[in-house]
Amino acid sequence: MARYDKSNPINSTFRGSVAVDYPDADLGKIFGVGIDANGKVVKGAGPDGIIGVLVVTEKPGVVGPLRDVARVDVMTSGEVTDFGPSDGSHVPGVDFGVAGKAYYSDAAGVITATWATGSTYVGTTVEPDRLIVRVNPLPAAAAL
Repeated sequence: MARYDKSNPINSTFRGSVAVDYPDADLGKIFGVGIDANGKVVKGAGPDGIIGVLVVTEKPGVVGPLRDVARVDVMTSGEVTDFGPSDGSHVPGVDFGVAGKAYYSDAAGVITATWATGSTYVGTTVEPDRLIVRVNPLPAAAAL
C-alpha cells in the first residue's frame, strides 16, 4: 500500500474536503487529484487540472454510522513509499514502479509512466517503490 513518507506540512501538502466517497478498491492507491467548483478534492482533474496527489490510506467519505472521514491530505511535494502506478494492472503493496522513471497523471487521476497529451507530471522514482513527488500543475510536454 502506498503511503506518505516525507513531507513538509507547511508548504508541501494541504488539507481539503472530499467531494464524493471513495470505493474500497481505491485503498492503498495513489491518484492525481484536482479541486472541483465547490472547492472539494476530486479524483482526476478538476476545472483547473491536476494539482496534487492523494494516497488513499483510509477510505474518505462516510465509512460507518459514526465515522465520516471528510478531509484528506493532498501532497504537492514530498515522497511516497511503497509506490505503485494506479492503473488497474498494479496491485498496491505488490507491484511497484520502475526506478528512474517519470510518472504522470491523466485527467482521470490514473498515475502511470506513460506520457500522454494533457497529462500532468507528478514525480520521479529514485527506487522502484519510492516516488519523489513534485507536481507540476501545467500539462507535461512530450519527452525529448
